[in-house]
Amino acid sequence: MDTLTIRISTGRIIMANYDRLSSMQPDYEIYTNNPDISLNANLHQAVRSLAIAGKDYGYVEVLTDQPTVLVPLKEFDEDDIDEIYHFNYPDSQTHTKVYYDTLPYLNALLLFAVDKDVSSTVSDYYPVAKFHSIYTALIRQYVARYPYSSTQPRLYCYLCEQQLTLVVVEQAMLKFINTYTIHNPADCLYYIAGIAQRTGISVAPKDENTDMNIGRVYVSGYGPEARTLADELPKIGLRPFYMDDNEELSHHPIAKIEEFPYDFKVHLLRAYEQ
Repeated sequence: MDTLTIRISTGRIIMANYDRLSSMQPDYEIYTNNPDISLNANLHQAVRSLAIAGKDYGYVEVLTDQPTVLVPLKEFDEDDIDEIYHFNYPDSQTHTKVYYDTLPYLNALLLFAVDKDVSSTVSDYYPVAKFHSIYTALIRQYVARYPYSSTQPRLYCYLCEQQLTLVVVEQAMLKFINTYTIHNPADCLYYIAGIAQRTGISVAPKDENTDMNIGRVYVSGYGPEARTLADELPKIGLRPFYMDDNEELSHHPIAKIEEFPYDFKVHLLRAYEQ
């Protein structure tokens, strides 16, 4: 079945057609958004201008980078998703539609929102489209790649397009996820230090023989900023592990496509199923 995968963000719209069972490389096109018009207007322009958008597809999936809300599976009620999301993001109440992804092995769901106009436009062009958060594939890959058998908490830092998303996994449970807008590099260190302290990932002790330092910090992202962030974390006493795209994705050709954010590569490859 031909599948069109669309990643929508403030800066760009990526469209890709990839069959991982028959090809090593995807067909893709990228539309750079015009900052002077709305995201919905940019989506219209992208669909009209990109050849890949006009083909027939049996399945269409749309990924969004909007902030998420974590809901434990045992507390989930579909009738409450709008109220829960808008309580956490009240400014989104009048112009967004709320969706959710499931994380069954973590006993949790992620609520996320899509601009109502964007949602309507996608449905007009692609009635079979399904919406997903970019963070769903990331979280599943984090857990699959680094099994959570350890009792120590793990803090994952994902830096992409001026957004820092922090994810904490401990004892097979997704404990925390939040997305922050980054205005300068120091913002990253501030947010990471705060969450590390709250979740029990302490700064590295001077005496390496002590057991004060628990947990580990993993850094992934798009572009050189992510590696720079990993290099900076020891300054606040944290021990980082940089998740290189090529290494994490077994040197697959898609891992080498510089225009693709790490989350998009993970989603296309279904890396969390390996």
